[in-house]
Amino acid sequence: MTWGHKAAHELHAYADFAVRERTENKAYNEILTNPDVLSDYTLKFFGPQGPYPVYESESDLETRGYPTQAFAAQGVAPQQMPAPPQQAAPTNSRDFWNGFSNQMISDPQNAWRILNQAQPNVVANKLFVAE
Repeated sequence: MTWGHKAAHELHAYADFAVRERTENKAYNEILTNPDVLSDYTLKFFGPQGPYPVYESESDLETRGYPTQAFAAQGVAPQQMPAPPQQAAPTNSRDFWNGFSNQMISDPQNAWRILNQAQPNVVANKLFVAE
């Protein structure tokens, strides 16, 4: 296959993909912006034939095999998840942002813990300076 034919094939494949994506995007837009369509979709989704049917009575739950007793009523208390370890937030804003920067470099998935303990004025001042 020559370069021209291969390029034409790729362009046609992309055009087909773009048309499918545009059609899907229009359908989502219709669902989210038209209340009647959203209502019909929701009723079908949670209806008896949908993937997540809503059961109206205890007998419906029993016939489908779902447990009807609460977990705590079975005599076993659910265990509480431990709180994440707390890190002391620096009082100086420069120290705070340096610590936050170091945490973002070394362990970014836990940097929210430092940001979560920041004094409100430290974050507000940073946003004010950024504006």
